[in-house]
Amino acid sequence: MSRRYLSAQEAEAALRRGRAVEVFLGGYKYSSVNTIRWVSFSNSSGCVVGNLWEALDQGSKDYADIYSFDSPAGDYNEPVKVVESPDLTAAMKELGITNQQFINSGVVQDEYIDYLESRT
Repeated sequence: MSRRYLSAQEAEAALRRGRAVEVFLGGYKYSSVNTIRWVSFSNSSGCVVGNLWEALDQGSKDYADIYSFDSPAGDYNEPVKVVESPDLTAAMKELGITNQQFINSGVVQDEYIDYLESRT
């Protein structure tokens, strides 16, 4: 069985190599509608860019492409908040993120499926 989560050091190393990492933050209610949230981190010109994303919870175990889910706030699927920080720890602090279950970019769909399964 392969390991899904990256340590903070592995996440920092991935960013230095030009790779993005993500953290699935779970669900919440937005105007009484089920919504999910996750954060993505990437490296840009030596800074860590953190993007906080929200999307309507429109998926299922058979359809987990959260990147294609509609935004709860309007027509465009844009980050709710964007920060540029000197490192990953600072970016997380600016975004108010304490969950350190870092995953490689694209694995967030697996996290979403686990979230769905935990609700049934």
